[in-house]
Amino acid sequence: MEKILDMENIVKDFSGFHALDGVDFSVEKGETVAIIGPSGSGKSTLLRCVNGLTRITSGRIALGGVTFADSSKGQRKGDGGEVEAWYLPDKQLRKVSMRTGMVFQHFNLFPHMTVLKNVMYAPVKVKGADRRAAEARAMELLQMVGLADRSSEYPSRLSGGQKQRVAIARGLAMEPEIMLFDEPTSALDPEITGEVLAVMRKLAEQRITMIVVTHEMGFARKVADRVIFMDNGKIIEQGTPEKIFTHAEHPRIHDFLNSFEK
Repeated sequence: MEKILDMENIVKDFSGFHALDGVDFSVEKGETVAIIGPSGSGKSTLLRCVNGLTRITSGRIALGGVTFADSSKGQRKGDGGEVEAWYLPDKQLRKVSMRTGMVFQHFNLFPHMTVLKNVMYAPVKVKGADRRAAEARAMELLQMVGLADRSSEYPSRLSGGQKQRVAIARGLAMEPEIMLFDEPTSALDPEITGEVLAVMRKLAEQRITMIVVTHEMGFARKVADRVIFMDNGKIIEQGTPEKIFTHAEHPRIHDFLNSFEK
């Protein structure tokens, strides 16, 4: 299979604290990877390193075959004073990061734009896509997430679940090679979490490459091809959902999963 993402020996220090501590991680095309673990274990930091939102201290990251961060090529002091690895120049880095689509906990929709314009904005503004083609594609994506009938609404008129589904459509509009989800249901009421997870399940069935940081154990168990458990900035164990949820070797995983059953 084709490897979309390759991360080698990733370290990320925040003021001397190892948020990531020697992480090796890769994702193949069409794979759905769920990352689970306690709060503060480095899950979201790892995700943000994939698209360059957070710069690594050391290690190497390649996306779509392009190495964009590599401490073997050097390190420097970043704007915040922290040591960071060599990165591609900003213009080239932006092109690489456009290969990812990101869905955050808190939607981040433009409040002054309609649902349709939120979805078509980046392809037109960033990629220079034809406006008509971008609008047609945006409507296709809104149809896919079940919101074509809300295309002319503003975000303030939508529920949290609807906003998150718009955010998913917006991420897909850039036709990314990999979709990143950072706790996409954590800000939602339990009764509307299911509608967002249903869309994500549909994407997995379509073999759209996804990395999902989640506390939704049911989703990780039923939908993911591979589950990764992180703790203290390290990948403790990884494998099929069956392995992690039923036959995990590390006792820390048993403690974590038992906490969801109480």
